[in-house]
Amino acid sequence: MAWLPGTAASGRKDDLIGAIAAGLSPSGLRLLWSGLDELQRLAVAEALYAVSGVFDPELFRAKHGGLPDFRTGSQPRVGSASPTRLALFLFTCDRGLCVPIDLRPALEAFVPAPEPARIATVEVLPPSLGETTLTMRLTERDALVDLAAMLRLAEQSKMQVSDKTSLPTASTLRTLADRLAGGDFYVDEAPNDASGQRIGPIKAFAWPMLLLAAALAQRNGSKLALSKRGLKAVAAAPEEVLRTIWQKWLGSDLLDEFNRIETIKGQGAKGRVMVNVQSRREAICGALNLCPTGAWIALEEFSRFMRASGHAFEVTHDPWKLYIGEAKYGSLGYSGSHDWAVLQHRYLLCLLFEYAATLGMVDVAYIEPGCAPSNFRDMWGTDDLEFLSRYDGLAFFRITALGAYCLGASERYANASPPGRIRLSVLPSLLINVMDGEPSVEELMTLEAWCVPEAPHSWRLDRQKAISAIERGHKLDDLLAFLQSRDDQPLPQTAESFITTCRKNATALKVIGTAVLIECQDEATADLVAEHKLNAGLCLRAGERRLVVRLEHEEKFRAMVRMLGLGMSA
Repeated sequence: MAWLPGTAASGRKDDLIGAIAAGLSPSGLRLLWSGLDELQRLAVAEALYAVSGVFDPELFRAKHGGLPDFRTGSQPRVGSASPTRLALFLFTCDRGLCVPIDLRPALEAFVPAPEPARIATVEVLPPSLGETTLTMRLTERDALVDLAAMLRLAEQSKMQVSDKTSLPTASTLRTLADRLAGGDFYVDEAPNDASGQRIGPIKAFAWPMLLLAAALAQRNGSKLALSKRGLKAVAAAPEEVLRTIWQKWLGSDLLDEFNRIETIKGQGAKGRVMVNVQSRREAICGALNLCPTGAWIALEEFSRFMRASGHAFEVTHDPWKLYIGEAKYGSLGYSGSHDWAVLQHRYLLCLLFEYAATLGMVDVAYIEPGCAPSNFRDMWGTDDLEFLSRYDGLAFFRITALGAYCLGASERYANASPPGRIRLSVLPSLLINVMDGEPSVEELMTLEAWCVPEAPHSWRLDRQKAISAIERGHKLDDLLAFLQSRDDQPLPQTAESFITTCRKNATALKVIGTAVLIECQDEATADLVAEHKLNAGLCLRAGERRLVVRLEHEEKFRAMVRMLGLGMSA
């Protein structure tokens, strides 16, 4: 009654009810609405038009920078202070605070729908953050080159993974880092002392996992080998392959990216600890699709925008099972230890830095993780940590044209500007010399597929390597185009003859099936079986005592020899 304008309290219950009903009538609600401050009006609008019908305090705080006053006094949101006029619009329900159903039609008549959340962009990156220089990496072209290099390395069985975890081995990580265009994001250096933290590989770690998740590579013992799909990807448009890899990664459960934040233990504890990764990735992709292409965005701003736009997600079902240092005192279940900035923001950094940037979907600007502003120092067990995750230094990102294509925001992809090409000289001796420029990783991999090295910056076309390359799915037309586009002179006759001969001889033999080799007890038995009228082409002679039978004919052959009164052991 105190908040209803123009009404007087009465002791009669029916008078009180009548006054309240009149005060909450459509005309009365307009008067009450006019008495709310700006944040309170926004709170009513957000709850009124929310899909869930419930006021979301975290979304509201991220979108509007604070919460409205629900109670009066110096501490308006706690204690026994009197409720503000906002309490006439938002009532407690089983899910939180909501606008009652019978008030909704009247409010919808004059309460405007809230504006959607907007994300702020940065026109020019700062040269540094504090006293630390900002490093900018343009990833789109690197990814197009890296894809070819990684497929070649898998083809050459140069990727090895752990038998237990399927994670790349240390030697593999070093090999991949050396082949990455521009190298990894950070130099992998050992810490100065035993207690120091090592940043470790990012792109080098991501590539084997991405190839496995997309089924472009498969395990062959402890090594990775290209699958049939991977062999086709070698000759496919790289942007199509990269988009497929990202889509496959979104649905993969090969790895929970949060596992890469090794300082947080307990992720593999019994019970439901971690929320499924697909829901987290889906939420992040939903927010990325609302971001402009080609505009720099601060990570803190994007993190805020995710919550403000309704794309929040959870990382863990039970933060008490996660811990730093020691399970009891370092548990993340304590207040302030499992906030968005600690868990969700770290997961977001990892997905963008290690996977989206590796695939060329986002350009990144970053500093050393140990130099990034820390928001974890109040947590138990963090005194000796330089950073909570190796991704803490990521400060800005922008979606590339390739990223928009992979996310589905763009139907077409315009190739990034091609890199400068080396100038080659192909000699009649089949020697290929680099006359100008430094070969890119992609160019090196092409030369290694068809040639043997002779000297620094010199290779020779080799028939055995060429035949092997063709068997693995490489095309001679690609080799021809590669050489012609980099040599100012027409190819010598010997080089063209080499290509012609390889094209002919590469298909001189053809695998038409699998066979079983059978040895008879003597030559007479072999003659009996091979020359019998029941044979009907089921077997062929392979020497005096041996027969060859197509695998699909094995059962018919066994039936035939049993009819001859002969037995065949397994």
